[in-house]
Amino acid sequence: MVTAEIILPSVALQPYVHHYWVLKTAGISLSNIIMPDGCLHWMFHRKKTFDVNNISQDGIKASATGLYDQAIRISSTDDVELITVFFHPYAASAVMGMPCKSLSFDNVDFESLESMDFKALKRHVLDADSTDESIGMIEDFILQQLIKTQDSPYLNRLQKVFEVMKAKPDVRIDELASTACLSERQFRRVFIDNVGMNPKQIQRIMRFRHATNELIHSTPEKLDDMLYTNGYTDHSHFNHEFHDIVGISPTEYIASLEAVRKRGVMPVYRSYHAT
Repeated sequence: MVTAEIILPSVALQPYVHHYWVLKTAGISLSNIIMPDGCLHWMFHRKKTFDVNNISQDGIKASATGLYDQAIRISSTDDVELITVFFHPYAASAVMGMPCKSLSFDNVDFESLESMDFKALKRHVLDADSTDESIGMIEDFILQQLIKTQDSPYLNRLQKVFEVMKAKPDVRIDELASTACLSERQFRRVFIDNVGMNPKQIQRIMRFRHATNELIHSTPEKLDDMLYTNGYTDHSHFNHEFHDIVGISPTEYIASLEAVRKRGVMPVYRSYHAT
């Protein structure tokens, strides 16, 4: 058995948390490709942890995963109960209370963070009696964090920047800087400190995420339309970027999706990539 559930945050936290994703498995093994999504995550493993890229993560029961630009492979042969918190990219620094560029391309154990509060949150969430109780504890913690950090002075500006980036995937950096009311130099520094990557890296991830989500929901016959819609110049351009990020070709990825469908876990796979 495998189930996945998307839970929306409370109204007060919607500007910061995109959603919670809860995965539970029993008596089934998992092996999936997870695409980069441009979001900071918190992950709480209330049972066994995954192997990531064939490396055991045993012992890392709660972690903050910064932004990454490569697909990862997760696998598990044990029962899993995972709570993942998906944060809006622009809110990451305000929630963590630290520059998020130090978290990029890394999965940081809560035990390695300087704040004792994160260690206490880990214990409370892992010891909670239910998923609902765990998420309630997480929400209370985030609210307390926001009171401490008093938000980033750039949070609202960066929120508007991401709205523009979503509407115009090929928007120029000078236009984004103007949206944030900053010089280009200031904008790049503020963006990296608060988000964890530079704007071009995020634009690439956002475009690629949208394209691969369409692959999940469409058929190979619709590939040409998908390429055009997402601004790829031709098959060669898309194939090169896909291989660079995922390590396999789009054709091989589509074949892997068929294996996911046959295992009956496609709804779970789709729900994770619903950001």
